[in-house]
Amino acid sequence: MPLAGKHIYLLLLVSHSLRGNVLSYSSRSVEDYLKAIYKFEEIFGIAKTGDIARELEVTAATVSKILKRLEAGKLIERLPYEGVKLSPKGRAIAITIIKKHRLAEYFLHYYLKFDLVKAHIYAHMLEHMPEEFFNRLWIFMNKPCRCPHGNIIPGLPEYREEELQEIINDSPLLKIKEGVPIKITRILCSFHFDLTDKLTKAGMVVGNTIIIEKISTNSMVIRNPSNNTALEIPLYQANFIRGIALSDRKHSEWCTTPMRS
Repeated sequence: MPLAGKHIYLLLLVSHSLRGNVLSYSSRSVEDYLKAIYKFEEIFGIAKTGDIARELEVTAATVSKILKRLEAGKLIERLPYEGVKLSPKGRAIAITIIKKHRLAEYFLHYYLKFDLVKAHIYAHMLEHMPEEFFNRLWIFMNKPCRCPHGNIIPGLPEYREEELQEIINDSPLLKIKEGVPIKITRILCSFHFDLTDKLTKAGMVVGNTIIIEKISTNSMVIRNPSNNTALEIPLYQANFIRGIALSDRKHSEWCTTPMRS
């Protein structure tokens, strides 16, 4: 099938999925919790009740109730006085969902030309497509290993997540000094798109350079030197942005896969 034909075929599949998979979030709450815990493990190494509640916009009591269900189903493991982590069973489920989401984002952004925010939103709606679809989509897209936000696409047959992480020497913004130029390597997206929206509008996307102008008690100010746009973001959100100080350029190599033209 010609390239244009493949795009049309894939677009028809996407359109069908968007019509048929806009489900209520209550029917997917378990998956949403597993995704949230996975992402907090990416950022902090552990997921805390308060962070999950803030991410999913529910009460701490609701989180505690769902976590008990997840623990009973052997999907999570509790670490007393610390938080929770995914069990091997829960991690396997989360990896499948995250893989689908990040592959969908890649396709929606680079092939269908949706902006980063819409690609992120619509990718949630595509997560319930069959895994066969995403396996073929991955091959069609020349086997990308990262989503448009620079995050590893886990669970791919030819890449091991641990190997990819070993060649990344980036840090969260909170661990980089003020005034140092920083190349953005990853933006760990949340269920909310406000941070992604603000960063995109300011031109603060993966591969671009920013500078931390000021760090205060509860927030930091970052600036894009190319357009002189400044943003003040909460320190909590600063944890979602990772980069490499350009003074450490020798550590700046990270996995990229050419996209098909």
